[in-house]
Amino acid sequence: MGLREAKKYIINLHKKQENPFLWPNYLTGLPDRSAVLKKLETVYPKIGRYAIAFARIANIHPYLLKYGYNHHTELIQWAAAILKTVCNEEKGSFVGTVGTHDFLIIANSKKIDRILKKSDQLFRKKALSYYSKEDRQKGYIFEFTDDSGTDVKVGFMKLIFVVMKENPGIEKINLIPYLEQLCRSAEGEGKTLTLIEPKESLACS
Repeated sequence: MGLREAKKYIINLHKKQENPFLWPNYLTGLPDRSAVLKKLETVYPKIGRYAIAFARIANIHPYLLKYGYNHHTELIQWAAAILKTVCNEEKGSFVGTVGTHDFLIIANSKKIDRILKKSDQLFRKKALSYYSKEDRQKGYIFEFTDDSGTDVKVGFMKLIFVVMKENPGIEKINLIPYLEQLCRSAEGEGKTLTLIEPKESLACS
C-alpha cells in the first residue's frame, strides 16, 4: 500500500513538473521564471497583438539602505499583488517573476498602457506608507552632489517599465536579459517608461 501510494505521488509529481504554471514563485505566488519562458514561447510570434513589459521596483535599494530590510518582503509582495490584480482586470493578461524585484507582464497591446499606469499609481500610493512623515514632507529620502557637481535627490519607490509592442529583432532567448538591461539603464537615468521601437530605436519619457 505504501509503495503504491508513493508511486502514485511520483506520477502526479511528474505531471505537475511538466506544467511550470503549477509551481509559483514562493515569495510572490506568481508564475516563476520557467513559466514566464514557457509563456513567451506562445506569445513571441504574436508580438504586435500582444505587448511585453519588463517591470522593476525602482528606488527600493535606497529605501533598504535607509530603513533596513524589515519590510522588504512586504514591498515585493505588494508589487506582485498589485500587478496581478490589475492584470486580472484585462482578460488574457499575464504577470510572472523574473527576479527579486523584477516582473514580466504580457497583455493585449491596446490594454497594456492602462495596466502599467494603474499598477504604478497603486504601488506608489502604498509604498509611501513605508516612509517617515519627515521624508514624505520633503519628497525625497537622500540628497547628494554627483561627480559633475549636480545636486541629486533620491525619491520614493515606484514601478518602472520597458515596453515592447513590436518585435525589435531580438532573439527570444536574449529577450529577458535585453529588457532587464534597458530597465536598469532607465532606473539609473530616472526614467519611468521606455518604449522599444522597431529596429531597436528607443523613445523614452
